Amino acid sequence: MKNVIYSEHEIESTRTRIVLSVWEPEKPELVIVFTPATMVHPLMYEPLLSGFAERGFAVVGVHPIGHGKSLRDVKRYTIKDIVQNGRDAVTFALERYSYSLPVIVMGASQGGLVTAAIAAEDERVSAAFPNNVILVELPDSAGLSHFPKWMWRMHRPVKSLFKFFAFLFPDLQIPVRFYLKYKRVCPNRDFWNMAQKDSICLRHYSLYFLASLFTTHFPGLTDGSIRCPLYFITDSGDGLFTQPYVEKVFERLQAPHKEMIAFHLNDHMLMVNHPQEVCEKLTDIIRQKVELPINQTGEKL
Repeated sequence: MKNVIYSEHEIESTRTRIVLSVWEPEKPELVIVFTPATMVHPLMYEPLLSGFAERGFAVVGVHPIGHGKSLRDVKRYTIKDIVQNGRDAVTFALERYSYSLPVIVMGASQGGLVTAAIAAEDERVSAAFPNNVILVELPDSAGLSHFPKWMWRMHRPVKSLFKFFAFLFPDLQIPVRFYLKYKRVCPNRDFWNMAQKDSICLRHYSLYFLASLFTTHFPGLTDGSIRCPLYFITDSGDGLFTQPYVEKVFERLQAPHKEMIAFHLNDHMLMVNHPQEVCEKLTDIIRQKVELPINQTGEKL
């Protein structure tokens, strides 16, 4: 294990300043740009992200616009803004290491969608590791919420209705329990207690943001725009992203190489609740799959 230095940095992104949490060993082999899940921030993933750094990977954790330690001055933002935050973090990573290290993107849940979208829009990324992706064009995507099942069959008019109400009441604050069941996200009470006590976790999203999340189509995920390998992280017992839905999404994603990385931890929040298992497995896969820099002796750093 290598010694790790933690630091925080502010960068300009999407009409405001956002914070980046950086974990880095003395001589990193590559950089992981990490986007967290709904309403949370990278520090909740500290055991996982510092674990990557201990194993030789620098990690740049993104506090997206309006999240975590980033400024709360912009009240209306969209999922596309968070994707741009990730792209700006990629720029930060490349510049910090003088473009000498490969940069991969990784994200959990909502951050998984952001990760795949970054890969579709940014050719500087060497590989993408999304932990789940939602495709809003799939009617089954309504099943991720606890909205009535009739919405599955009427997802197009429902999306239009969603946009209409977001236009009328953009700043209406919606708690996560309104559209997600806690037990499906994570049955572990300790996780929810931790989130409730965390002063920089969000408690609500605006209707404006939720409308963007549930209605924004990212065509680059399925039209061949992704130019790097894509490693789709999933859990066979995920209570939110069920296997039938995951398989439909995986089938539609287009990349020059795609591969499913399956865990069996029965946990949607596996990156928070099982950091050691996730870190060890993903570290092995990254070392096997991602081309690392070569030192003067001809060995991978």
